[in-house]
Amino acid sequence: MATKSLPLDTWVVVEPLTNNELKPISTHATQQEAEMERDRRNAKVGNRLYSACRILEPVAARLGCAIRLER
Repeated sequence: MATKSLPLDTWVVVEPLTNNELKPISTHATQQEAEMERDRRNAKVGNRLYSACRILEPVAARLGCAIRLER
């Protein structure tokens, strides 16, 4: 799944596939829950494959040009 398709403002445990693609594994209400799930999965595979992250909407993409120049 492309990173722009991940759920916004939600803690997600992901597995990287390519530079721009992540495979969502699970969603969580809190950072602590997501990090516990990440650590549990990484302990099984023996390395740091999984990551916990929170996808935030880029604010600047919605702003457009907010400044009006006066002459």
